[in-house]
Amino acid sequence: MDSSKENDQKLNEQQDHKSASTLRNRKTTVEDIEDDSDSSPVATTTATSISSSVVASTSKSKVAKDDSNEKPKLTRPARRNAPPPKKNRLKNFFVSLLVASTGVVIKSAYDKFVFKNRDISIDQTIGLQGNCYKSAFIPGPASIEISDHDRLAFVSSDDRSWQKDSYYFHRPSSKTAVNGGIYTLSLDTKNGTPKEVQLKGRSFDDFHPAGMSLYDYQDPQTKAWKSRLFVINHSHKGDAVELFDYSSGSNVLTHVKTVESSLFVTPKDIVAVDIDRFYLTNHHGTAIKYGRIVEDVAGVTFGGVVYHNGKDTVTALSRLANPNGIALSPDRSQIYVSSFIEKVVHVYNTTEDIVHGELVYDEDIWVGSNIDSLSVDKHTGDIYVASHPSYSTYLRHRLGYEPQSPSHVVKIEKLAPENYIPRKSDQPDYYFFPAPVLAPIKWEIKDLFYSNGEDISASTVATFWNNDLILGSPSSHHLLRCSLRLDQ
Repeated sequence: MDSSKENDQKLNEQQDHKSASTLRNRKTTVEDIEDDSDSSPVATTTATSISSSVVASTSKSKVAKDDSNEKPKLTRPARRNAPPPKKNRLKNFFVSLLVASTGVVIKSAYDKFVFKNRDISIDQTIGLQGNCYKSAFIPGPASIEISDHDRLAFVSSDDRSWQKDSYYFHRPSSKTAVNGGIYTLSLDTKNGTPKEVQLKGRSFDDFHPAGMSLYDYQDPQTKAWKSRLFVINHSHKGDAVELFDYSSGSNVLTHVKTVESSLFVTPKDIVAVDIDRFYLTNHHGTAIKYGRIVEDVAGVTFGGVVYHNGKDTVTALSRLANPNGIALSPDRSQIYVSSFIEKVVHVYNTTEDIVHGELVYDEDIWVGSNIDSLSVDKHTGDIYVASHPSYSTYLRHRLGYEPQSPSHVVKIEKLAPENYIPRKSDQPDYYFFPAPVLAPIKWEIKDLFYSNGEDISASTVATFWNNDLILGSPSSHHLLRCSLRLDQ
């Protein structure tokens, strides 16, 4: 009995000792939470420990309450991919559109831009045999017109230094310090000196000539032959066609009138059909530089041909793929229009409609190179075609990334009816569907000139005179004159 009491007493003492130790530990924890400046000794009584714990918990709750009354500070969480500003989004949209369009162009390059060029045999090619020489050192000769009566070549000249800073490819966007000019060159002298023609009738302080057309006619009263020159002027104010009468004795061009129209969007070449009527090609349907790039990238056909009847200007042909050169047959029965992208010459029959200048499609002549301008021999009716055999090199050259670009000239001979080459379809008759009847070949194509661009780069015009081929280019500040063999 006594031993059980002693055991109970020892157990109670151990529990009291354990409780006191726990309270002392709680006292120490509360005081540690309170102000560190309080360095008084720790009380060992149970009451002090409990009161200290209550005070600490009360002060802690007050602090929490005060913190809850404060206005919380709102912070915007950082977003990893914040949307770009509106301008950047618009820019990215157009960049994406351009990249997508470029992909489409690359995908269709073999079908649209890259054709296998016809084989050019060396024995039919001049320019590699040393029978060509440079002449008429003038800036950027882009167009050449031959006058048989005066035995002269009219040459339009412009250095085109404004192209880099212009909003347009074909004309300056602001007035330039230097004007272009028109020169005459005697064809009887092999290496004659060009003479600049004096312009009279009005002031030309913004003159940038490009495509030209010479119309020779006989005065009904004096029976004397006269020459009227139609000139495309790429003025910074807008494109126009200037008409001049030439006086051979004084080497003067007298201004007759100016023709302006909203249909002159990107005029490239011109052909006169009367003393005041003409056809004109629009190379693109958009005048602004980047709009033209979009047209080329997207492959749309917004080019066309317009007709001026002496009073009004109307659309003669539309939906053409980069129409460039235009020419008239000697008998005035056909109009030839070159397509730069499609590498063909479109042949149209003229009509008696002089009001609207209606043209009727006849056929296409495939050349195989990117065609620039056309020139027709007034005696034989042969078409001389200046072209670019490499589109990619030509484009890089135009943009300033290539120092030179190849030049290619072919002659399209019009065959006599008795020399037409018949064609027969390879498709057999199929029940009620007979094989198609193909028209005979009326033209023969001959290669006359090919060069890598060292003697003349990216030729845009080729004319023929007395067995000589005369080439010009805005990229080369000279003409190139080559003597043809009789078999060419």
